[in-house]
Amino acid sequence: MSNAKTKKKRQVREGSFGLYTGFGMMGLLILAGLIFPLISKYDPNQPGLVPMSPPDGKTFFGTDLLGRDVFTRVFDAVFIDLGTALVGVAIPLTVGTIIGTLLGISKNKRVNSLVGSIIDGINAFPFLIFVIALIAFIGPGLKSIILALSLVNWARYARIARTRAVVVNQQGYVEAARILGFSKVRILFKHIIPNVSSETRAYALSDFIIVIIAVAALSFLGMGSPPPQAEWGAMIRDGAQILTLAWWPTIFPGLALCWAGVSVAFIAEGLQRRLREVNTK
Repeated sequence: MSNAKTKKKRQVREGSFGLYTGFGMMGLLILAGLIFPLISKYDPNQPGLVPMSPPDGKTFFGTDLLGRDVFTRVFDAVFIDLGTALVGVAIPLTVGTIIGTLLGISKNKRVNSLVGSIIDGINAFPFLIFVIALIAFIGPGLKSIILALSLVNWARYARIARTRAVVVNQQGYVEAARILGFSKVRILFKHIIPNVSSETRAYALSDFIIVIIAVAALSFLGMGSPPPQAEWGAMIRDGAQILTLAWWPTIFPGLALCWAGVSVAFIAEGLQRRLREVNTK
């Protein structure tokens, strides 16, 4: 018995450590993105320094091929990359959860079959290839990236939500709410969606890591904001052209991208441990 309690306490501590570490890392990145571009004396998008200068006391991360300060550009891109990824997850999370939940509780077999086929068809395609194809059709830009991510990714959330909604809809508390005469809208929004969204929100955390990398990859391919706007993916692409001559224009935005991904991974793992702890009580 004592061994079980000790193991449970260790799991709680590990979950708390991951959660606090992740939030701490993400908080530092966001804080740096707020402060450093404001206090920097260099414009992130305007050249004016000696091109390809290595890191020193004046330019902490050196300069790129055009003579722009890499340090300022890395942190100027924080809200662009994280904001694009956040919106690119929030929209499909909301849309997919609602559609999937409605499908899960619907008794209309034709609608279920039709929308289910659309969901399965979208999910059958490789995620990034589908997004690239849509952006090639829509045109480059951050709005296009968000739109393409939303058009593709909602289906994954809908599949999770539909599966969960079928189970939740058969639970005793939902049946009790129907017997008590609660309206369908009240049952949906008070009893079903909250229990379904817990599953989709948990998936959204791990999906956020994929979307951050996808946003950087799309920028790397030239599908993000037009130059000279700072984006991690675009900076890595520009730095790769001179990688043998100067490593810093590529490495530092790559490290920022890794930092963001690892922080979200810590948060996701910590929350999953916390949820498991709550479910076992």
